[in-house]
Amino acid sequence: MTVVQHTFKFLIAVYIVFFMTIISANNALADVPKLLAQGDQHRLMGEYSLAEKVYIKALEKEPENYRILKSLVEVKFALEKYVEAKPLALKILSRKVMLQKRVKVFLKGNPDSLKGAISPNTRTPYHFAELVDETVIAAEHGKTNMRNYLDSKTKTEIPHYRLFFLDSGKMKLVPKSEVRIEYVGVPRLDHERVKELYAKIESKLIDASDAITKVEMVSVEGGCFNMGSTKGALLEGPVHEVCLSSFQIEKHEVTQKSFQTVMKTNPSRFVSSDLPVESVTWQEANKYCKKIGKRLPTEAEWEFAARGGTTTEYYWGEIFDSSKGNFCDVNCDMNIRTADKSDGYKYTAPVGKFPPNPLGLYDMSGNVAEWVSDWMDAEKNYYVISPKDNPSGPDRKNAPDFDGGANEKIFRGGSWGGGIETLRSAWRKAFFRGYRFESLGFRCARDI
Repeated sequence: MTVVQHTFKFLIAVYIVFFMTIISANNALADVPKLLAQGDQHRLMGEYSLAEKVYIKALEKEPENYRILKSLVEVKFALEKYVEAKPLALKILSRKVMLQKRVKVFLKGNPDSLKGAISPNTRTPYHFAELVDETVIAAEHGKTNMRNYLDSKTKTEIPHYRLFFLDSGKMKLVPKSEVRIEYVGVPRLDHERVKELYAKIESKLIDASDAITKVEMVSVEGGCFNMGSTKGALLEGPVHEVCLSSFQIEKHEVTQKSFQTVMKTNPSRFVSSDLPVESVTWQEANKYCKKIGKRLPTEAEWEFAARGGTTTEYYWGEIFDSSKGNFCDVNCDMNIRTADKSDGYKYTAPVGKFPPNPLGLYDMSGNVAEWVSDWMDAEKNYYVISPKDNPSGPDRKNAPDFDGGANEKIFRGGSWGGGIETLRSAWRKAFFRGYRFESLGFRCARDI
């Protein structure tokens, strides 16, 4: 056998291997839409275990496909596999949020079938498109319109994608067998759905976690101090002397684990066992404290404990220190953020992550603001007429159950969603009792 013959046979063998590899790869890719359709059908019929197996098989072929990830999270939640669902949900939530279902379209067939849509100067040609519909069954005869329908005369149903190609500005129906799509980011609505599902997953994991440990209390020895400040809003003055009896106050803000265990609910936006409970109303905070044999601290008790014997604007001094508390820093997405400082957290932080004040109390400055027991009296300025000994705020014994007028409760301490001035010891604000905000929580106190 000549060298030419050997070379020819070798080239034929290489070509066959290459050709079979291409066919195998295309078949594998073509399987993904079919697997998704199978999984969706199983899920629709309530066959979650079967759907899970199919989605896992599809994810093995396209590990970054958010559509598969989202479906798998949903079935694992239905199967109560919360530990397995959590990392999948986090993987989706870590991606860029898009306003549309933006996709890259890779051609597997003849590029001329979508002529003019291929992006220039790319090593692997693809199109940018908006995915309008994931499954369209096109008729085998006649002119295809842009509606989803099943043709009863069609012997073999051919599923298509309906795609709007951004580079050509044209809407096309493309057989799923001819293309592979790759999602760019996560559509906003799907991102919101997964975020809601993630909160439910975390709530289920909180229920399944170990029993809460005993909540630590710090004893605060009674004494006198100058309450208020001349450096903030008018509501912080006048500075006036207050004397308090000894009391105890919780070392940390109430966690979601503690709140959910007692109240059997969790209103928080950012859900996790060791994060402070937030988005809680004053009524809920008050009810929780009563259920565990405690009470909300008075405003005077709260400020006395927050200062820890100090007289400066912040418990650590007159100048703000970003390492001492959680506030709206450079990571915060609000327009009040402090762009040149960072505390390491975008939203709430697990309780106790920042240094304690001189009394050993954590997060009295920042993380979440905290409800206190007092009513606000802005018109008469309660600080002017406040009694010196153990003040408990304006009298509202006959206050209606509904919120309105001057029926507001005070909260203190600043939060991840507030500017650096809100972390000052004298800062104060008030909202209606039924108000919910994702930067508002509480801690409990009790008499000694």
